[in-house]
Amino acid sequence: MNCWHCKSELIWGGDHSFEDHGMEGEGIVSNLSCPNCPVEVLVYYDIDKECVADNVTNNNKLIN
Repeated sequence: MNCWHCKSELIWGGDHSFEDHGMEGEGIVSNLSCPNCPVEVLVYYDIDKECVADNVTNNNKLIN
């Protein structure tokens, strides 16, 4: 994943649970940072919902 600001490759910093972030449900919060500017990114993955990739278009579809 690249930085939206400077386009550098983001560095993965670690994964945490939703509980670690005071959130309800089952999920993973991944944190990434940019080595060239002060950008930090949190990515939330809700395990309670299934996310599948469409192999033809490579678009993600959320299934409830």
